[in-house]
Amino acid sequence: MGIIRKQSFYSSIFIYIGFAFGAVNLIMLMPKIFSKEEIGLTRVLIDVSTLLATVASLGAVPVINKFFPFYHDYLKPEKNDLPKLTLIVSLIGFALFILFSIVFKGLIIRKFSGNSPLFITYFSAIYPLTFFILAFNMLEGFAWGLHKTVTSNFLKEGGIRIISTLMLLVFAFAHISFTQYISVFSLPYAVASIALLVILWRTGQLKLSSGGISNVTRRLGKRMFIFSSYVFSSNVFTLLRKTNDILIISSISGLEHAGLFSYATFVISFMEVPQRSMYAITTPILASAWKNRDMAKIQELYTKSSITLSIAGVGIFGAIWLSVHNLVLYLGPGWDMIVHIIFILGLAKMIDLITGINNQIIQTSNYWRFDFVSSIVVVFISFFFNLYLQKRIGTIGAAYADLITVAIFNLARYLFIWVRFGMQPLSLKTLYALLLGVGGVLLVQLLPFMLNMYVDTIVRSFLFMGLFGAAVIGTRLSEDVNNAWEIVKGKIGLRY
Repeated sequence: MGIIRKQSFYSSIFIYIGFAFGAVNLIMLMPKIFSKEEIGLTRVLIDVSTLLATVASLGAVPVINKFFPFYHDYLKPEKNDLPKLTLIVSLIGFALFILFSIVFKGLIIRKFSGNSPLFITYFSAIYPLTFFILAFNMLEGFAWGLHKTVTSNFLKEGGIRIISTLMLLVFAFAHISFTQYISVFSLPYAVASIALLVILWRTGQLKLSSGGISNVTRRLGKRMFIFSSYVFSSNVFTLLRKTNDILIISSISGLEHAGLFSYATFVISFMEVPQRSMYAITTPILASAWKNRDMAKIQELYTKSSITLSIAGVGIFGAIWLSVHNLVLYLGPGWDMIVHIIFILGLAKMIDLITGINNQIIQTSNYWRFDFVSSIVVVFISFFFNLYLQKRIGTIGAAYADLITVAIFNLARYLFIWVRFGMQPLSLKTLYALLLGVGGVLLVQLLPFMLNMYVDTIVRSFLFMGLFGAAVIGTRLSEDVNNAWEIVKGKIGLRY
């Protein structure tokens, strides 16, 4: 776990830097320079393009994640034909996406022109944005395999948001039009993709082979095709489950409500930072462990990921909840609904974190077909509850639909791993972490409002994190957390 601990620590730092810029962009800058409808449009463009990029990859990215260790171990870089093969597949997928978007554009216009006319006006922005998200996803897969996770995470979570901040500042002070802003909306993703390509190319481990099909491809080709078909479909359905809520909101309630829901989603996404860095680092290690049939390593990763992510999730969610009233105060009238949405989405994310890296374990195993089937079923469940609850209770229905869907999905994966492999990650330590977090929140909530929203947020957040962190470290609930604390103490020169 040493490499995981070290890379997770530094990845999380860089990702949080990116999230800080994201908070500046979405919470501080955008409300001052864009309308709610324009903000909603930017969120919808990103969600739609992310979904389309996954579809356009035609399964190339999960193939890289699972099979790159075989190519890296048995072939020299100049003989490794995996980069060339996955590039060809992705270009074909992108061309098919363009074709289908042209064919079905009339249907899209009829669906969104009523409540979300801006989406139709700026529909063409999806093309470059989808292309560069697809390019980065491909390169990120190779970066993970080469253990360049810190670099890829910084570019994805930090670099893109930093460039977006600069673009917003230019928009604000240079008085350019919203049309001009959307025309360069994909620029941050383009810069991140090019930067990661240069970094990987300079390692000498990523080359486009000029020869024919390698022995590894001949031996694993059929297995790779079957695997990519299932896992690709699973990933598409999983992403569709995550994005259908905002698409349905845009269609039923309009882009303004989509913008409000996106704000709540962004706030809760702070809880995903440790999860994202852990997924990036553990995926290639799990792939190697399955290759070597090292079940002890997989169980170790599963157990430690659960308690570590649980502690991180409780700490972040507690800090968010204690200051959510200040967020409403800052955003102003008309944003009160966001409190309820944040609470429900936070509970859903906690369920996801508590169950650890169950998705990565299944996807990198020989039982990835289960992930495919369960993903399809859950998408239908998500669509049903989103349509039903949004029509019944409005935008808040999307949050409840997410909670129900996440609970069902994670329960299914948890039970499958337990029954099939005899592994489960939970222990009394998980319960202790939850109780410590709830106790810390209840204690800090007793404090009166302090001076202004900024001071109040800082005091409550630091006090809660300090109390919760001290309790977790003192009770030694997580080896990774305590080791991370030792690293921090060493960096800042503490001796106690």
